[in-house]
Amino acid sequence: MKIAQQRELPIAYPESGRWFVPVRQYKIDERTYALRMGKPVQLGTSYEISREFRVGRRVLARLADAGFIERLRPTPFMSMYYYADVASFLERTRQDPNFWTEARREAYLNGENPEEASIIH
Repeated sequence: MKIAQQRELPIAYPESGRWFVPVRQYKIDERTYALRMGKPVQLGTSYEISREFRVGRRVLARLADAGFIERLRPTPFMSMYYYADVASFLERTRQDPNFWTEARREAYLNGENPEEASIIH
């Protein structure tokens, strides 16, 4: 059996960009897994983001409507999100148990516009 080698990332990212490197886990045997890094990406469709973070597409749309994450609409029926925005949002909610204040909850449920929701960041 081969021993896996740990490698440093040969990738330098620009400071202004929002990059995300997806990692997949593959089962080798009962107790051994291999991790495979994907290509660095910035944007993903609602299907890709939903699959990566296990968050429903309607939930993503509501979070974007409330201004918590950024959504791009290249066509009327296609939504794209930044991987890094979704990951940082999930991390913020995981670290802060009191994240969902009454104002944030109302913005999420009522789909307020981003100008009004920017107050609650």
